[in-house]
Amino acid sequence: MIQCRLRELMAAKSRRERRKITYDDVRFQTGMSKTTLTRLANDRSEGVSFSVMDRLCTYLECQPGDLFIQSEEPQNQ
Repeated sequence: MIQCRLRELMAAKSRRERRKITYDDVRFQTGMSKTTLTRLANDRSEGVSFSVMDRLCTYLECQPGDLFIQSEEPQNQ
């Protein structure tokens, strides 16, 4: 399962800049919709375009591998 670390990276940016970073801040700076951001933050997105990844990585000052991680899904028994 691919997971998005958007919340963690927003928190890290908040600490670096010593101010609270909100979804509205990200939305304003990246031009992305709040729906897209909340779907990513809650791991509900079915896919992500390169332009979305590029805008988020630029804003959060990270690489795509920092934004997304792969974890094993629990096995159905």
